[in-house]
Formats: sequence, C-alpha cells, structure tokens
Amino acid sequence: MATSCTTANLGATLNNLNMTGTIAYNATEATAIPPATIGLYQLMNKLISEVSSLKATIKTNEKSLIAALKADAADAAVTLAGNTTTRSSINEGVTNDTRGGLTSTPADKPAILTSSTAKHNLSEDAVFDILSGITHLIMKLNNDGDVNGAAVAANCTTNTS
Repeated sequence: MATSCTTANLGATLNNLNMTGTIAYNATEATAIPPATIGLYQLMNKLISEVSSLKATIKTNEKSLIAALKADAADAAVTLAGNTTTRSSINEGVTNDTRGGLTSTPADKPAILTSSTAKHNLSEDAVFDILSGITHLIMKLNNDGDVNGAAVAANCTTNTS
C-alpha cells in the first residue's frame, strides 16, 4: 500500500468531500448526481434524507394496511383503500418474494410504496430486496469488505458502548 500521494490528489480529495452542487431528480444517475459538482458529504446527507422519507411513506401506508385488516371481519380478501389499492409489483429478479409467508403473486400483495403508475408500485418484498443489496454494500464499505462481491469482513460487530 502506498504511504504517499500527490499534493494534487490530496487537494482534489478534500475538495471532492466538500463540494456543494445541486442534486436533482432526473432520469439518469449522472444527471441527478453530477460527479463534477456533488460532494461526498452532500451525497451521504441526501442518502440519509431519502431513506428517512422512504421510511415515513412506508409507515403511513402501513397505517392504511392496519386499518384495512381491522375492518376485515370475515377473514376474506381485504379491500384496500387509499394509496395501497393498486396492484403491487415485484422488482425484476426479486429473490425474497415469498419472505415471511408472502405468496409469489404480485397482484395478491399490498403495495407499501405507490406511484402514479400502478406498475411501479412496490410490495414489501420488492423494497426489502432493493434495500438489502444497498445495505450490504454499505456494510462492506464499513467493515473492510470487498465491494466487488466478497462477503462482509469478519470484524463486522455491533458496538454496544
């Protein structure tokens, strides 16, 4: 491992950490998060904000699902209302589609994330698949893991202090 770097790379690294460009909702990653103007700290803050917003949306839809379940006296098909009424879809290549007793049929699952286009609605298992991949990658970054595919390093522990 190198023990030195060029002054230019050191300066560029410090600059990259602290840039403050504009992150915008666009179709491609390069236009939404332009690498020439977005700082790493800014990107991390945006990630935290987006995950917090996602959780709040799911919690709101969970309340609708609980209300629908409480209203079902017959243990039959539950009529969903509000944001969870439209068909939920599963993510392409989903691997946990029967997690926790779910059926593998997307139309039989409630949506926990919805969009104006019903085909973009996501069931719990689809969101779990997406977030588990992202979370595992971050776990590897934090624990000396090979981000190109190797398992999380053995020193991945929980600090209880």
